[in-house]
Amino acid sequence: MKKNYKDRKGFTLVEMLLSLAIICMIGGVIGGICFQISNSFVTTYNIDDSADYAMLYAKGFENSFLASTQGAGSTGKKWTWYMSNPQGNGGHPALMLKDPTKTKEVFTPMHIGNSTTPSKWSVFMFFAKEEHGPATSKSVLVKYRIYIRDNYSRTDYIYRYDGSFWVPRFQERAEQDGATNRSIEVLDTTKDSTSYPMTKKTFTEKYGFTEGSGALSAIESSLDPEGSPKYYTKIQYLWG
Repeated sequence: MKKNYKDRKGFTLVEMLLSLAIICMIGGVIGGICFQISNSFVTTYNIDDSADYAMLYAKGFENSFLASTQGAGSTGKKWTWYMSNPQGNGGHPALMLKDPTKTKEVFTPMHIGNSTTPSKWSVFMFFAKEEHGPATSKSVLVKYRIYIRDNYSRTDYIYRYDGSFWVPRFQERAEQDGATNRSIEVLDTTKDSTSYPMTKKTFTEKYGFTEGSGALSAIESSLDPEGSPKYYTKIQYLWG
């Protein structure tokens, strides 16, 4: 005699497999959303942190430069600004000032890293200038560009910061102080072999960027052309 089991409870194998498939699909969607949220948070954090560091370097340079150019000096004295250890290898990148008596750090950031590990950040800083007005009362516009790279996360992302400031009535004040040859000069490679132009070649040969990498592609359009660069890694103030 055949028995009928229509009233039994539970899932068939097909129903269980279908349920598992649906759960996996939902889990995958949720996981993807969580990953995107996490990735977005890291990106936002890196941008904000990079911007903060860029502004610290920028303000350090501006304050130091203006303080040095407003004071009195002696004939032939020079002040030179540049970045030391920009890649952050075994220490932090430091903005340096070589004045007539010594070389010192203008800005000393607190970076993750030590003598054997790379710094959290690489900081590449370049300088340019423009002169405006008649020769007897010209003003100088000092320009700078900072590229910051996170060496620990999102290494293909480069934050760029551009800034400038006026050194007003530069020539007029120079003549009043008896400094007729007073000048602000961006040092190119003919004047200082350790001053590098803001070009692709500098980033690949001096700073170790890989040709075709995301990091290089991110900044390539903002670099100076190889034949006529305007920005260099050193800027100098001369009391004439």
